[in-house]
Amino acid sequence: MTDDANTFETGTEPRGRQSREWEVFVRETEDEPLEHVGSVTADEQAQAREQATTLFEDPVAIWLCPEEAVFRYTDTALTPGETA
Repeated sequence: MTDDANTFETGTEPRGRQSREWEVFVRETEDEPLEHVGSVTADEQAQAREQATTLFEDPVAIWLCPEEAVFRYTDTALTPGETA
């Protein structure tokens, strides 16, 4: 911090943690399809699993996938708010 409140210091280090994003897929019951429910941020798979099980209680299955391994494709004919 500086003495002058109008002077800003810049750092060279990135802000915050540089953790990996994990996409979370959940199956609530055995009859339901696997559904993408969001993502968690964690350094390791075990931490991602812990976060996902805390957020989504009692699912039949939780699948975790590193964000960079997920490819999203959208039909360009869809209008905003329209579902496939």
